[in-house]
Amino acid sequence: MRQTPWPWPCAISPSSTGWNSWDRGAEVLEFILGTLVEKEEGWAVIEAMGLGFKVAVPLSTYYRLPSPGEKCRLWTHLHQGDRSTSLYGFATPQERELFTILLGIPRLGPKTALAVVSHFTLGDLWKAVKKEDLERLKKVPGIGEKTAQRLLVELKGDLPRKAKVITPSPPWEATLFSALGNLGYTRKEIRKALEKSGIGPDMEEEEMIRRCLKVLGGHLG
Repeated sequence: MRQTPWPWPCAISPSSTGWNSWDRGAEVLEFILGTLVEKEEGWAVIEAMGLGFKVAVPLSTYYRLPSPGEKCRLWTHLHQGDRSTSLYGFATPQERELFTILLGIPRLGPKTALAVVSHFTLGDLWKAVKKEDLERLKKVPGIGEKTAQRLLVELKGDLPRKAKVITPSPPWEATLFSALGNLGYTRKEIRKALEKSGIGPDMEEEEMIRRCLKVLGGHLG
């Protein structure tokens, strides 16, 4: 069987670890935590463990990235294609989950899946599917009439079964998970801080972060 070259210089490889038959898209990397070196629409470079990882990201993640030089965490999906291996990164596990659901649709590649994640949350996509809103789906770059119809057919019965969270979280909550995650806190720690901090949607974002950090024992400079 032809071996696909390991995409980065490192001390381990699929052959050295017994991963000769690893599945395409297997979550070899759960997340990457490091320093953001550079970012442009559609991708980011993160330095971690002395290596620079170029990660493809949806617009929804790009707009949440910190400034270069700051710590950054992205939830990752390693996709092995026929000719190349690519790393995709997301601000939240929910974004990554939607991406992997879309990759399960026949003839829908990662480029189109990433475009869908850029334009829809998991909950918003489910609403469009339930309403059979073809026009809204066709607003995504790369999706025409036939692809939109195929999305409706494939997702209508599958999305509610596969998706863990159909109702989207409030936008401010996703922002807090991203900001605090970039500081190194786990989702479990952040969730507890949200429950104990007494924050609400009427507060400024900085005040929300301050209250959560107070619970977590950190501080905002």
